[in-house]
Amino acid sequence: MEQTEGQHAVAVTGSTSASSQAISIDGVLPGGKRFAHPVLVVVERDEDEVVVTEPRFYIHASGATESEAIEAFRRIFAGYLPFLEKQEERLSAHLLDQLDYLRSAIVSA
Repeated sequence: MEQTEGQHAVAVTGSTSASSQAISIDGVLPGGKRFAHPVLVVVERDEDEVVVTEPRFYIHASGATESEAIEAFRRIFAGYLPFLEKQEERLSAHLLDQLDYLRSAIVSA
């Protein structure tokens, strides 16, 4: 697995296979934001695409390569916060938990 700044491989006993690996990502997000702390994601590969999933709330993105999937994940992860904030008064308990999680994971750069 190629690693760039803001990506760190994480050993997860019993949670990896030849086609998946857990890593933590941090650093800059779109829109003048950044991760407040490293976020654990699972990178899964198949013949056609790479999928990056945050396992707590199953926020995910895909791309043709790992780099593309991680960049797509950064966009989706950062974009989900304002989406939920706009609907905060109507959110279910589960989505309010997601909103709290995103608020704790995303800060202004």
